[in-house]
Amino acid sequence: MSDEKSEFNFGEQEPVIVIDFEQVEQVSKVFFEEAKEILEDLDELILRLENDPTNIDQINLLFRKVHTIKGSVGAVPGGQLLGSLAHEFEALLTRIKREERPVTKECVDLFLKSSRIIKVLAQSLRDKRELYPEELSEAIELISSYGGFEFLDGHVAPEKSASRVPAAVEAQSSDDGVWLSSKQMNEFLKLSGELLVLKNFFQMMNQTVNFRIQPELFERRQVDFSQNLAKICDVFQNQVQTVRKETASESFHGLHLIIRQASTELNKSVQWNLTGGDLPIDKSLGKDLYEAMVHLARNSIDHGVEDQFERALQGKASTGTLSLDIAEKNNTIFVTFKDDGKGLDKERILQIALKSGLVQEENVATLSDEDIYKFIFNAGFSTKEKVTTISGRGVGMDIVQHTVDKYKGRIRIENSPGQGACFKLEIPIPQHIMVESALLCTWQDYQFAVPLTSVAHISSCEELQITHVNHLRYCQFSGLTVPIMNYSEILNLKTSLNEEQVRQCAVVFMKIKDVLIAFLVDRIDAQTDLVVKPFGKVISEQRGFKGISILADEKITYIVDPEQILDLMFVGGTENRQEAA
Repeated sequence: MSDEKSEFNFGEQEPVIVIDFEQVEQVSKVFFEEAKEILEDLDELILRLENDPTNIDQINLLFRKVHTIKGSVGAVPGGQLLGSLAHEFEALLTRIKREERPVTKECVDLFLKSSRIIKVLAQSLRDKRELYPEELSEAIELISSYGGFEFLDGHVAPEKSASRVPAAVEAQSSDDGVWLSSKQMNEFLKLSGELLVLKNFFQMMNQTVNFRIQPELFERRQVDFSQNLAKICDVFQNQVQTVRKETASESFHGLHLIIRQASTELNKSVQWNLTGGDLPIDKSLGKDLYEAMVHLARNSIDHGVEDQFERALQGKASTGTLSLDIAEKNNTIFVTFKDDGKGLDKERILQIALKSGLVQEENVATLSDEDIYKFIFNAGFSTKEKVTTISGRGVGMDIVQHTVDKYKGRIRIENSPGQGACFKLEIPIPQHIMVESALLCTWQDYQFAVPLTSVAHISSCEELQITHVNHLRYCQFSGLTVPIMNYSEILNLKTSLNEEQVRQCAVVFMKIKDVLIAFLVDRIDAQTDLVVKPFGKVISEQRGFKGISILADEKITYIVDPEQILDLMFVGGTENRQEAA
């Protein structure tokens, strides 16, 4: 038996393959981090080739990016399909380089489709989910279409597909965190060091200086401490606000691609211009503004910009223009989006509004042109009779209005029939760290704080020219008739002080948007920085205020909300508002 057993060599067993799942996870993580950076820039690289189709440096750069994706995804479980698509992408770039062919429009279209599908495949791998059937068939169809390419007279002719490629899927990161550069991190480390030094200084001051024996020295040290602390706090606040920002061009990075896809689908030629791209804006605001601009752009391309034949008949340039201008002034972001198309059809919009019940026939005479134009922001509103992939469902423009309302901004429309439409958005800069530079005022037993961003002028009431109309009080300021009331009078919309009492008051002139109002207080105390806290269970919300703050004297300070005060003062009509504008 022992001899028979010796015939079987148990020492030479089949090798056992051990999968190190932890290592696979690490490799996958590296790929996702690397692919995220590459895919963010991929569309931009492709669009650069459209403008400069023979630039070999750009072709080589795009080739290296695609090659990196192809090489990295090979070690990721389930990455074979993405690898195959990247391989075909790379192969076509190789042929272009080898045969010295220019990158044509057809080739750019295919590359952009491939970029979009690669993003979809990469996201499905990251989320560890199965592909939807339409995603799978689209990827396979795209891979096979590369084999149908032929170079004819310097052009790449793609094999036409019977099925239409859906609209671009915008890859979104599940990580909404903030990235810090090495420079920014060093600045925070420097600030932490300065705070440590200041803490030690404070401790030594209390231990070594007796304020009873050396009051002058103690006071001098205390002033030094206060000044240094204020300086560090200012720098720290600025640093925190800076890391939350990105340039406008980064926020609107994908808009060029959206415009190109929409114009290509509708067979229109559109040029895109961005002004103010270097302006730093809050990242969350930039994300919301981007979504709003996507819908404005699609709407302009479908409804506003004419096709080349129609533009030629009207004596316009064959290529339409969409332009976006972004600027900042007085803590407000001003966004201007305009096109040079045919403009908004007021009569058509009014007809749809009447049909939809948004306005009654008897109220039409009271509507201004802009009131009519703003019907397009209602959910479900569309002047398109036929639904297309770009518009017609009444979805999109309401998102623009929602974005404006979210940030308590406003939107204005300027329309020139035959020349184009212009949308002007005014968005107050969001304050994540609610610190207000404010003017402290006293009224009766209350302390108010008026944000300095809204303060236009302060004055006593002794020399003001005051008049009364319909139980309301007005004064003259800078050639304007301005309503002047205290908080109680604003709530009741009726004056309670006689002229002699008014003359003893101080007044804060506040400018909100284009309107000027005068806010009466007993006296103006000081200027300071306040941390704004929301109303809660202990102190309930008060009309006209955005929150409270507690100062060193432990007295509650109510932070004035100028826009709420404006709405309270002009409730029931716009006549007074127009006079003060």
